[in-house]
Amino acid sequence: MKPFLLLSKQSEALIAHCLQSSESSAPHTLPKLYINRLLAREHRANPALDPSCRNAVFTQVWQYHALDVHGGLLLPHRWPLTYNQWWECDFITEGIIDNGGGFRDSLSDVSEELCPSSSDVPVPLPFFVRTSNQANSSSDTRDMYVPNPSCKDFPKYEWIGQLMGAALRSKEFLILSLPALVWKQLAGEEVSWSKDFATVDSELVKLLEVLERVDKEGFEFMFGKELTYTTVLSDQRMVELIPNGSNTAVRYEDRKEFIRLVQKARLEESKEQIAAIRAGLLGVVPQPVLDLLTWQQIEKRICGDPEITAAELQKF
Repeated sequence: MKPFLLLSKQSEALIAHCLQSSESSAPHTLPKLYINRLLAREHRANPALDPSCRNAVFTQVWQYHALDVHGGLLLPHRWPLTYNQWWECDFITEGIIDNGGGFRDSLSDVSEELCPSSSDVPVPLPFFVRTSNQANSSSDTRDMYVPNPSCKDFPKYEWIGQLMGAALRSKEFLILSLPALVWKQLAGEEVSWSKDFATVDSELVKLLEVLERVDKEGFEFMFGKELTYTTVLSDQRMVELIPNGSNTAVRYEDRKEFIRLVQKARLEESKEQIAAIRAGLLGVVPQPVLDLLTWQQIEKRICGDPEITAAELQKF
C-alpha cells in the first residue's frame, strides 16, 4: 500500500490534510527558558568533567520539560504550521531579547550537542555515538551517528523523537546526521544488511562478504582460531553472540551461522533506542503521515535539505 500511496499525486494533499486535521491549539503564551550557554560551551569542550551533562543546552531545556513547569507547554504538541517558536530563551549573561532567533539558536545548539558536525570534537551527550564509518575516510557516509546501544535513558530518546516530530510539522529544523539504517526504521521501512548497514560500518559489510566467499584454505590463513563468536557494537562494547562466545572459535563450516549472528546483533544494536524515538515521533506526527512519506522525505522535513542551491538562497 505504501508504494502505491507514494506514487499518488494526492499524497502531498493527504499529508497536509492529516497534519492540519490533527492540529492542537497553540499556547497563548510562550514558556520562557533561562539558558546558560557559557556553561554549555565549557561542557562541550570537555564532557568528561560532567558525565551527567547537566550544563548542556539539551539538558537545560529538558529540565523545563521534565519539571512540567509550564503545564506541558514545552512538550512539542501537534501545533499548527504557523506556530514557529516553541519557547522563548533568555540567555543568561548575554542580554539577548528573543524574537525567535534565540529559540532557533537553542534548537541549533541541541542539534550540535546530539550530533556534532565536526569529527574532531568530543560528543557532549550520551544519546548518539559516531559510526565506524567516521574512521573510514573512503566512505561517503562518514559523518553519521547512531543511537548509543549502551544508553537506556528512553524518556529522553522519546523526547528527541517529539522534537523531531515538531520539526516535521513546522518550518524549523532539528539537524541530526543519522544514516539510512536509522531513518528507515523511524519510517517503518524494511532495512537490509548489505545496503543499509553499509551506511554505518561499510568495512564490516565487506569483511563478512569476504568471509562468506572464502575457501577453507583462505579461511584458515586469514583467521585460524582467532575468530570467535563475538562482535563489537557501535558503542565499542564487545558482545558474545552465543554463550561463552569469546572462548568459542568459529569453524569454517559454521561461518555462515556466524555471519547471520553478527548481522542480527548489529542490525538490532540500537533497536530499543530507535523504538523510543519513533514512539516520540508518533506522539506528534500521525501514523498516516509517516506512511505517506519515504525515509528520505522524513529526513528532509526534519533536518532540511543539505544541498541548497544558490537560487534557493537568494529567495531568503
